[in-house]
Amino acid sequence: MRNSTKLIAALQPAAPLDTATYLREGERIVSQFGPYFATSQRVLVVINRAAGTNVDELLYAHLESIDEVSVSDHRKMIIGAIMAIAGIILTFGWFLIFPLIAVIAGVILVFHGAVGQPAYYQLRGRNMEKQQLKRWQVQRYGAGSFVATIRTITGLEPDAPFSGR
Repeated sequence: MRNSTKLIAALQPAAPLDTATYLREGERIVSQFGPYFATSQRVLVVINRAAGTNVDELLYAHLESIDEVSVSDHRKMIIGAIMAIAGIILTFGWFLIFPLIAVIAGVILVFHGAVGQPAYYQLRGRNMEKQQLKRWQVQRYGAGSFVATIRTITGLEPDAPFSGR
């Protein structure tokens, strides 16, 4: 009986975040994506943990750039390499056209995986350390309007450094 009540409590949605406690006077939320909030004065990241709520801010005056970061698809590269190696091995034994097709397709998969796909937006602030950079990685999928809002407020062009204020 005790375990079922814990399960029911765990399945209930979390309480809505009261962002008003984190806003300054006259500040309002313009856009939100996950734990990231673009306000009229800054960008906030609010992370709820069991130990408490962690809030970080990035003032628009300190925002230097918003970069779109691409990451290689290692799984696709491994599958391509296996296909190419298997095709080469089978070519020596069977002398068929199918192993040759496997080699070509495998090489194409390796190169396609190495090119990389856009994974996240990196918000870079002035004098930001490596540990802080990780916190400001906004997942790319679904964040287009959020990033566009920040670029509109700051005047940043895509992948262009911030001129400063």
